[in-house]
Amino acid sequence: MNTDDPIIAAIEAHRRACAETRATYERLSAVEDEFVARVRVPAGEAENDPQWIASEEAAGEALALQDDLAAKLLETQPTTIAGAVALLTYYVDAVTTTQPEVVFPELDGNGRPLESKSINKPIRDFAYFIVRNVAAALSNMAATGKEPQRASEVRRRGRKRRKV
Repeated sequence: MNTDDPIIAAIEAHRRACAETRATYERLSAVEDEFVARVRVPAGEAENDPQWIASEEAAGEALALQDDLAAKLLETQPTTIAGAVALLTYYVDAVTTTQPEVVFPELDGNGRPLESKSINKPIRDFAYFIVRNVAAALSNMAATGKEPQRASEVRRRGRKRRKV
């Protein structure tokens, strides 16, 4: 696959951020379990414990980064057909398999992470924006005539040149 396509780096960054978010939430869960098991502090005071606060903040920061990188998946247009396929495949695999570490945010009608559930704001599925991004990329490739050649076509042409 062509790793020069910027969408490949965006996909990998999102995948890593999702794994880190899951790890921070697992650490937060371990801290919570420790509080329950040892009853280190009274129930109402747990939220004031420095370890608890640090774990909560780390989880929140990881989730915010993950959401920012999910937005990058919508902003970064694939520059190759292979990149478009990679983006669609990444999304489909994440939502149809048991990959609990890959999560996509809810978005408002403009493709920004949803901050409130106001009924006045149109809500669109993340898939809508993924498909819109890929459609725009493919449209640009077709309009500029810069569709990448298929690998088999490139190999065939290379063989013909060597024979001459």
